[in-house]
Amino acid sequence: MNDWKPKIDEWQVRLAQWQARFDAEYSALARKRKGWFRKLSQGELEDIAAEARTAAGDDVAKDLFAFLASLCDAYRAEKLPQPRAKVRAWIGMQPELLNAAWSFSQQALELARGQDAQLALERGLAAASIVDVRVDFNAVLELLGRYWIAARKANVDPKALFASTAALSNRGMGGGGAYFSQMLAEFEASSYFRDTVRPQLPRASA
Repeated sequence: MNDWKPKIDEWQVRLAQWQARFDAEYSALARKRKGWFRKLSQGELEDIAAEARTAAGDDVAKDLFAFLASLCDAYRAEKLPQPRAKVRAWIGMQPELLNAAWSFSQQALELARGQDAQLALERGLAAASIVDVRVDFNAVLELLGRYWIAARKANVDPKALFASTAALSNRGMGGGGAYFSQMLAEFEASSYFRDTVRPQLPRASA
């Protein structure tokens, strides 16, 4: 997977440039709408953010999603652990791309429907594997719970899904991770699954 390193570096630069454009647009729009001593509502702030994203370039988000989907496919297809570890390390060193991969893992859940459900779930969990618990631990648990439930709803075997991703994931602390492989493999036996996920499953699949 060495050929992915320059692609990752290029995307880090592109995202940094996009973020700078977005910040500039957002600040300008906020100043224009705020006026003197007026506090903007949450709705106004969301509208400003949407306008700023459009001005900064919506095409970046679409291209980024496609890039991460391809990266996750390659990550799942890689048979050796060392190249996958390199990808986790490369992404972990790039804050913007790390955040993007985490967002991708969340957004993939929205695509887990119909005949493409399994592919979306596999890609999303691969992205979470690449992130490798470099975000809030409780947020990771919550995401895994949503994946288990989404898999059940889509008639995808969550045990097989989690096991296949565990086989690809970090087994230790190397590269800044936190035993994500173990988290996946032991998720069904966790207290979080028992207390939070199991009650949301149909009785027959609990």
